[in-house]
Amino acid sequence: MNNFINNNKKLILSILLLIFLYDDYATGTYTSYRLPKSFHPENYKLEVHTHLNDSYGFKYFGKVWITTICDEDATNITLHSKNLTILEKELSIRMMPEENAIGNDVKIKKIEYLKENDYLVLHTDDSMKKGRKYEVYIPFEAELSTGLLGYYRSSYYDKESQSKIWLSVTQFEPTHARQAFPCFDEPEMKATFDIILGHHKKYTALSNMPVSHTEKSPQDSEWIIDYFNRTVPMSTYLVAYTINDFEYKEAEIESSEDVVFRIWARRDAINQTDYATIVGPNVTKFYEDYFDIKFPLPKIDMIAIPDFSAGAMENWGLITYRETALLYLPNVSTTSSKYRVASVIAHELAHQWFGNLVTMKWWTDLWLNEGFATYIASLGVHHLHPEWNSLDENTVDNMLSIFKFDALKTSHPVSVEIGHPSMIAQIFDAISYQKGSNVLRMMHSFLGEDTFRSGVSRYLKKHAYKNAIQDDLWASLTEVAHENDVLPKHITVKMIMDSWTLQTGYPVINVTRDYSKNTADISQMRYVADATSSKSLVENCWWVPLTYTDKISLAFNETMARDWLECSKSKDPENATKTLTDLPDRNNWLVFNNRLSGLYKVQYDKDNYRLIVNQLIGPDFRNIDVMNRAQLIDDAMDLAWTQNQEYGIALSMINYLRQEDEYIPWKSALSNLNIVSRLLKRTQLYGVFKSYMQHILDPIYQTVGGMNPDEVKSERLDAVKRKVLIASWACRYDVSDCVEKSLRYFYEWMKVENPDTTNPIPLDLRSIVYCNAMKYRKENEWNFLWQRYLNSNVQSEKTLIIIALSCSREIWLLQRYLDWSLNSTSGVRKQDATILFGGVAKGDVGFNLAKDFLLNRIDEIYNYLSPDTSRITRYIKPLAEYMSTEKELLELKDLVDKKPKLFEKSTQGVSQALETIEVNQQWRRTNYQEMGRYLGRMAYRDFQSNELLF
Repeated sequence: MNNFINNNKKLILSILLLIFLYDDYATGTYTSYRLPKSFHPENYKLEVHTHLNDSYGFKYFGKVWITTICDEDATNITLHSKNLTILEKELSIRMMPEENAIGNDVKIKKIEYLKENDYLVLHTDDSMKKGRKYEVYIPFEAELSTGLLGYYRSSYYDKESQSKIWLSVTQFEPTHARQAFPCFDEPEMKATFDIILGHHKKYTALSNMPVSHTEKSPQDSEWIIDYFNRTVPMSTYLVAYTINDFEYKEAEIESSEDVVFRIWARRDAINQTDYATIVGPNVTKFYEDYFDIKFPLPKIDMIAIPDFSAGAMENWGLITYRETALLYLPNVSTTSSKYRVASVIAHELAHQWFGNLVTMKWWTDLWLNEGFATYIASLGVHHLHPEWNSLDENTVDNMLSIFKFDALKTSHPVSVEIGHPSMIAQIFDAISYQKGSNVLRMMHSFLGEDTFRSGVSRYLKKHAYKNAIQDDLWASLTEVAHENDVLPKHITVKMIMDSWTLQTGYPVINVTRDYSKNTADISQMRYVADATSSKSLVENCWWVPLTYTDKISLAFNETMARDWLECSKSKDPENATKTLTDLPDRNNWLVFNNRLSGLYKVQYDKDNYRLIVNQLIGPDFRNIDVMNRAQLIDDAMDLAWTQNQEYGIALSMINYLRQEDEYIPWKSALSNLNIVSRLLKRTQLYGVFKSYMQHILDPIYQTVGGMNPDEVKSERLDAVKRKVLIASWACRYDVSDCVEKSLRYFYEWMKVENPDTTNPIPLDLRSIVYCNAMKYRKENEWNFLWQRYLNSNVQSEKTLIIIALSCSREIWLLQRYLDWSLNSTSGVRKQDATILFGGVAKGDVGFNLAKDFLLNRIDEIYNYLSPDTSRITRYIKPLAEYMSTEKELLELKDLVDKKPKLFEKSTQGVSQALETIEVNQQWRRTNYQEMGRYLGRMAYRDFQSNELLF
């Protein structure tokens, strides 16, 4: 008997689990957060009648007929419903007739609501039979909420009618369709949808598909009912509908055969849609060609919503956006705003294939949606605007974000196990988006363009209108890789990529050269920001595609793997050392990770660092590729942070920047120095650090033309971003005439006759000018800018002003400003409350005000954000970045401990914030004195010497 048990453990456990689950579903005591598998939907007929501030107020009345297929005998049907009033007396279940048979009603004996899981359970007298179809009819009603989730209401002020206009719109991802209508609200439960929308005739109704026909309401002559064409099979989170009085502009460019492309906005903003009519069709056509799959719907509507929680949402055929992500007005919106519009549109359109056509089975593989959309969008934007040179900048920007975020022990894998659905919102973060994008870029690099593109297309075609897991993608890519002889037959994409998606973090590759043999030993270790933890994490191991070049070959463009650092069977990566041979001699440097093609850091021996730094400080520093110059700085700063090497190496590299004129290395250096600056700001070292920053910034400030507006114009996006970045930092550290010119520009604006229509401040410098005017001036200037905010019709300009107003040093102004963030009548929209708070928290005097605001008014913040309380993370994280004392850590811990309910939907963000403070504390203890020594040593020489500091 014991042998039988030992040999059949898996079988016995499976049987016990089935018995356990059956008992749950039979008795109605559900322990699972996932729906039972006894039914799946085939079609929804959903009818919704929406009232926008008429005699009913803000209510909607709905009916849904769900055709379901019974997959196993059952005595109940379980689906999702949340905050809906179900009209129980009219609810029914009917067995659909088979051929030559009559359908019968199924008697419902009990209706049960399980709020913990948002379940609506319909118990029946008789068992429903496997293989039969059943139609569930559920009438319901609910309030249109103001919470920016589910089916909610938004509003705007219309200049023509001089009145407040209301609209309704949906936001269902990830689990909010259940707040709008009863449904099987899981991504794998795909079905077709027949949408019917009733509304007052003065409004327009939009949904995923075009309107097939419209009827007058038999109950009210002022009402009409729109019937929409049936959708393709899709998940509930992609269903969308809206009732509004917007106008639209139709794209004149053909996106695809028979696809109508329209951009919708409130009538006062319809002149801001022209750019989107160009981006949308062009990027759609690019994707159709790239994936070799036509867009399957007859139309794409893109609509700008005044109140919207996310940046945008990829609903199939009806994509919803924040105004800042869709609307662009030349001469008012900045170049960065234009780039944001292009990249967000490209991201959402990429989802029409990744996420909509092929959908992850469960939120564990959210990254298949978001990582792919982020990476493919960068290709789409580059196709649209090759003159922007945005691909490299986008890569470095993502890498800088990931290298910091994923260095936390409280980070998570790309493919992350999801427990209760309340966890899902927390993984819409840098790991799913940026890291997901970067591991795909790495895979693209080692597979090559043909294999990557063919493999992705094969995956999409194979799983079209269905669901998939990441292993399905790996399988398609492996097939093509083996066909093209890109990978040896014994190596699969899964073997490689699982090491990147199923474990947290990334490696640092240690390169130790033997100059007598022209060889190098290569090993790996997980990089962790907490220096005390690295030795306890030796079990982590990655398949690392090795690319490298040297002073002689300069082969930085060779990004396919020259070799692999494989995961050894040994548990200790230190014992898994690889030796590379035939390397250059001791006079030539070696640089790994060509053009950042892999998601890893590199640490060299000191002699190789000296060779690299001497190259950088010399006249031929451009012989090292621009992306690797950025990488070398970032790696050196991070390795110094954890005391894996001395700060002398990092600072020696940064000193070369006085001759650097490219944006990407500056972005890397200043991102890292910003972290150091935050920790030094409240210490006596800040003065000498400020002098050091003035020393390295002054040459580049002159190179970019200072605050001269004529120097801002460029076709290259990175050139504009460089100008803005350098000017911003120059003003921050009082370099040259930066602050003086900012104030002069602002006063010129205040003097014009109509400041709402005439703004003499150079467009891309406005964020800098506005902030400095608030920082160095008082109430009069603040009120002037606030009035411009209220009068502006361009949301990107309004967002820029919201951030700039937080630069003030007037305590009472900032306190009032924080109060306004929780007042829906103040002029600050709910969607922008976290932006306002983050700006204050990062200000010179705002930090303590923001901290007290959070500690003392957390209950109000929670209630104001509800139901999307996961956004509390956006209050905690900007504060944590500036915290580095035990007192601050205890204050935040005490808040979380005393009010655990308020942080239930943001547990991961809270853990990451607390770890950030601990890591900052550690840096203060271990690196503060070292940083002081190096800064003092450079100051002694007036920062003029190019002497190596190591």
